[in-house]
Amino acid sequence: MRRSTTGTTRRKAALVLAPAMAAVALTATACGGDGQTVSSKPAEKQTRFEKRAAQIEQVWPKVDKTKGRHRDMLPLEAAQRPVHGKEDNLTVTVGHGGCETKYGARVHETSKLVIVSGWSKQDKKADFCTKQIVTDKTKVELKSELGKRTVVDAATGKTLLKG
Repeated sequence: MRRSTTGTTRRKAALVLAPAMAAVALTATACGGDGQTVSSKPAEKQTRFEKRAAQIEQVWPKVDKTKGRHRDMLPLEAAQRPVHGKEDNLTVTVGHGGCETKYGARVHETSKLVIVSGWSKQDKKADFCTKQIVTDKTKVELKSELGKRTVVDAATGKTLLKG
């Protein structure tokens, strides 16, 4: 009676492959780590202002003016130093259209710069609008005191206040 070698060969192969398969399994589970979070949610798109602020950070102080005029990133006419005792805010002057009834400013802060931009929204109920520019002051809340940081207009790249 002849004995089958197929069963013996399979057992030998399993004994040889088992340590390699265990190593692959350990490596695969270790890659994720305990603190990693995986999300299927798409990354949020950066706004024009966020992209511009990141660009200014990288090339400062050699900043070029942006092309065109956009309601979501308007140039600022001026900035005023914080009032003594209230160093965590600025007052900026936003130039916007006469039919743009909602306006304000957004800010991006670094350790050396405070990058600011104006924004506005057009009044959809307005029947007739002229191309005039209206200026209004608005306050910008800072995360930390202005200190010696330089205030930069995101749209024009110009220095509004020296640090």
